[in-house]
Amino acid sequence: MWKVVIVDDDEKVLRGMKKIIPWQELDCEWIGEARDGEEGFALIKQLNPDIVISDIYMPVKNGIEMIKQLRENHYDGKIVILSGYSEFEHARQAVRLRIDDYLTKPASIDTIRSVFSAIVEQLEEDQMNSVQVAELREKVKLYEPLIEKEWLKSLITGTVDHNHIPPAVKSMISKWDDQDHVILTIVYDQQLEQSKLYQSDWYLFRFAAGNIIRETTERYEESYQYVELHSHQAVICLHFDKDKQEEIKNKLYQLAGALEASLKIYLSVDVTVNVGGIKSDWFEIAQSLREASSKNNHHSLGDSDELLLQTTEGKRTIWSESMEANQKLSEAIRYADETSARQIIDEYFSKVDQQSYQSALAMQIGIELWTIMTYSLYDIGIRIDDMFDESLDIYQEINTIQSWDALSNLIKEKIVTICHHQQWDENLKHRQLVEQMIDFVQNRLNENITLQDLADELYISRNYLGQIFKKIVGESFKNYLTRIRMEKAKKMIQEGNYLIYEVSEKVGYVNPAYFTTTFKKYTGYTPTELIHRKLTNT
Repeated sequence: MWKVVIVDDDEKVLRGMKKIIPWQELDCEWIGEARDGEEGFALIKQLNPDIVISDIYMPVKNGIEMIKQLRENHYDGKIVILSGYSEFEHARQAVRLRIDDYLTKPASIDTIRSVFSAIVEQLEEDQMNSVQVAELREKVKLYEPLIEKEWLKSLITGTVDHNHIPPAVKSMISKWDDQDHVILTIVYDQQLEQSKLYQSDWYLFRFAAGNIIRETTERYEESYQYVELHSHQAVICLHFDKDKQEEIKNKLYQLAGALEASLKIYLSVDVTVNVGGIKSDWFEIAQSLREASSKNNHHSLGDSDELLLQTTEGKRTIWSESMEANQKLSEAIRYADETSARQIIDEYFSKVDQQSYQSALAMQIGIELWTIMTYSLYDIGIRIDDMFDESLDIYQEINTIQSWDALSNLIKEKIVTICHHQQWDENLKHRQLVEQMIDFVQNRLNENITLQDLADELYISRNYLGQIFKKIVGESFKNYLTRIRMEKAKKMIQEGNYLIYEVSEKVGYVNPAYFTTTFKKYTGYTPTELIHRKLTNT
């Protein structure tokens, strides 16, 4: 409830205001009174009310002086002047002190209700704005790491828009203009799937591998980023002072060997670490990746002063070496974007088709594509095995292919199956999942329910769960939850058995003011106005 303090030296006015103000209807409560400006200042400073009603002419310190002192001490609450008609000009002069409204003595109940309603509405709007700003700040904090990660991946793979740099990454790149840069690629052996940790828990494997790579890298260079490109490849982007290029060459030798040895010792997996060319401009980081992804460049230095780790463009045919296409395909699969995924495959194979068909190369490309799609789905909680018949043998299907066109068509067939399977329309399992979500909401409506709570309860990723719910129900989980809460609140208010703050708690809102604001946004009127309508109609 909104807290109110009244400052007036007239005992009759104090008693009258206490009696005639419809406190419950306005969702307000009287928390204190004072009889002069000095006493009022001390009380307001102690209790910090939302609303102050003050007379002007009082002993010891008048209302204007008290208000001036409050504003100087950063009191931001609402202030209503209570004055006689003869003092009106004096009251008008107080505008510079941010007086929110005034009441002339004597004030009718309708006038008091009108002024208070306007003040409460301002408070609710201010609080909503404050909550929205706070939520926005939290979202920014939450998404900053994700924005940084995705922007960095785009920079490394060559898909970034250099004309648009998100504010979240500006602190990261602030030193880059004075540094040189180089990419190291970490490519897992094709036998990776045989690792026991990999087989038992893919997420745990990623966590363990990431920690080993970071700890190893930090022994050689502090300024770096570690980025996973897909299931079989990750990169390290190193930054170092421009006058340390000779020194860094030796470190790159050592770091590459140390990474291979550490992953072999601790995780029993074989990796190949390749090094790209050193770049003086961070805009060219993607070029360093392309050089590191070229074949026959296993952490070796050329004869010149810079790293010469590139081969001819014609040899770069393996899918994993096409980082831009890799990232685009992964995103298309995660969003079930069939059109984009098919287009990416067509564009890639239009280049591959320029060379003669090789069965071994086709097998490698096909398996890499299948792996990318598998783990793109796995990251959002979907098992690709659940989308295909148990008899599917992707290796055998690729092995029977005799041309690049046939391989392209096979991959696109799998993409169609994946994307259409994600439409969920006839998927009983998803409908049962949504029914569980609705039951959860109905049983715990008085709790602070979030989609993450449901995801934890049902052992499924939050994003995937949100997609399922919206597809089946036709609205987002957030909108559904608000609608159910507001409809129940409306019913409870109309029944008249609960106070507004009790209704707020019973539908999951700890803060009654935020509940009131949400209620008005949903229904078009406040809970108090709904009560008044009910009383008027009876």
